[in-house]
Amino acid sequence: MQQKKRVAPPPKPPAAQAFPIETLRVEGNRRIPAEKIVAASGLQIGRPAAKSDFDAARARLVATGAFESVGYEFKPSAAGTGYDVVLQVVEVDQVYPYRFEDLPASDDALRAALRKQESVLGDQIPPTAEVIDRYTKAIEQFLGNGVKVTGKVSTDVPGQPAIVFRPPVQRANIAEVRFTGNEVLPSALLTNTLSGVAVGVPYSEAMVRTLLDSSIRPLYEARGRIRVAFPKVVTEKAKNADGVVVIVTVNEGPSYNLGTVRLAGVAPAESEALQKVASWKKDNIANFEEINAGLGRILRRFRGYGYLRIKARVDRDIHDQDHTVGLLVTLDPGPQYTFNKLEIVGLDLTSEPAIRKAWAIKQGKPFNPEYPDSFLNDIREEGVFDNLGRTRSETRIDDAAKTVDVTLYFSGHSREGARKKGPGILD
Repeated sequence: MQQKKRVAPPPKPPAAQAFPIETLRVEGNRRIPAEKIVAASGLQIGRPAAKSDFDAARARLVATGAFESVGYEFKPSAAGTGYDVVLQVVEVDQVYPYRFEDLPASDDALRAALRKQESVLGDQIPPTAEVIDRYTKAIEQFLGNGVKVTGKVSTDVPGQPAIVFRPPVQRANIAEVRFTGNEVLPSALLTNTLSGVAVGVPYSEAMVRTLLDSSIRPLYEARGRIRVAFPKVVTEKAKNADGVVVIVTVNEGPSYNLGTVRLAGVAPAESEALQKVASWKKDNIANFEEINAGLGRILRRFRGYGYLRIKARVDRDIHDQDHTVGLLVTLDPGPQYTFNKLEIVGLDLTSEPAIRKAWAIKQGKPFNPEYPDSFLNDIREEGVFDNLGRTRSETRIDDAAKTVDVTLYFSGHSREGARKKGPGILD
């Protein structure tokens, strides 16, 4: 019997030896500069490295909390005298800005201290427990004197989530607001306006400043005071209620007149007509309440011709020497949407054809989003139906086909069906 020839197992590859790093690249980074990633890894071009060094570099990068994953690749260089190294990273997608509240140090000093410790993360950080805990300890160490700090994601400013580092005590509610430095607008108007949205809300300066921009700034901009500023927001304990009094210092600034308004994104011939629709008055006080209303009329006109997704951007060109403000209004009409199909719910076989006949928008024609409700109002005002109950319309937009379907809902019914009333909408 012939014996099988024994095959010797392949030799094990030798362990990676330390060779100088000749090239070092980063792949996958989007926000974080490659040089910061390389610095945090501890690897350096020209320095010998082996697999254990690359494992340690990976561990250091993972520990920053800035990456979902970290990998590496190293291979002999073309000359065979060292390694070509690639660091492969996937950055954490969700990052938030951070801020400080009620801490005994300035914002600049706290950020400078954190930058000395954090070589990779910048002014936006991941909301992970590891990162927040590391930042909290760094702040406490910087402040000293046993100051305790907590860090949490805050949504007190709508649409602007942030990580807030502050003492671990509950925020005081706003009990009262006051203004100082105002002359153009009376204190009563300012106080009543801000109180309506701020009193009873837990205090944070960021939240108050957001409320000032949304409620008080428009009052000034309606009077041409586009440089209004709120240089100081301070608090004091309320005397007759639980909570704090918020005191806002106002710098009203000079009044500005409206300068030249230019429209971009439309043909020059159409621009003149749109200027008339907006009715902006050059050399009058730059009333941004009226300016915004004029822009609204322009957008409504475009939507009436089927441009349902129109966008507009207003850029201000402020001239402080003569106190005028010009505007560049950039319009992006987007695609034009057409009417596709009408459905009617709640009518009998006698009434439905008459209503369908009265519907004016034909298939394939530009769709006016105001027309369905206007049509139903006309039916009610014309008295087309006896005992007509509630009516409503529903539109379904197909963004792929750029078409709109409409459903009209009728509650109640007509004892006699649809009936003609003189020169009404039904023929």
